[in-house]
Amino acid sequence: AYSCRVQRGSAAPPFRANKGGRHPAACTRTRGHILKAEYAMGRRRTHPPGLVSVLLNNGSRMAAGAACALGFVLAACGAAAQPDNSAIVADFHNHRSNVEVTADGSVVRLLSDQTSATGTHERFIVKLSSGEITVEVEHNVSIGARVPVAEGDHVTIHGEYVWNTQGGLIHFTHHDPQGTHEGGYIEDNGKTYD
Repeated sequence: AYSCRVQRGSAAPPFRANKGGRHPAACTRTRGHILKAEYAMGRRRTHPPGLVSVLLNNGSRMAAGAACALGFVLAACGAAAQPDNSAIVADFHNHRSNVEVTADGSVVRLLSDQTSATGTHERFIVKLSSGEITVEVEHNVSIGARVPVAEGDHVTIHGEYVWNTQGGLIHFTHHDPQGTHEGGYIEDNGKTYD
């Protein structure tokens, strides 16, 4: 039987390969690799350590990293952020700008398009469902599709909040073709526009 040592700092006992088995990286196996191999050969009746045991053993730094990774995975899978109008109201009262937000509310006014160096922007005013403030939405139709909003529509908006004295504005409500900024979207009548 072949044996191997585990990496320094690991508390795993030496692994012994089964009859005729070879262990390809004899001196670089970690405890997790060994437990998985022992489980596969029937030497262990319990499952190898999973995410929960790793989190419990390695403390809060590992937990924070795993939570962050889970957030990126969910975002990549298209999981939409939940509206948080109270955060937007707090951003308004604290004069915060350049904050990613998700809002929901009703369209109360349609504005004319505005063209700038970054493209043509569809604009409308949304009264947040909490009823405390209104925000202007500027959606770049040179990048994303035009949203067929009408006054009275209930919409959900995800984008970047910028403070102003009228309640603020939300822009970057579209995908980012250059991949340098978190993409946004607008949901209207069950359809998502980004």
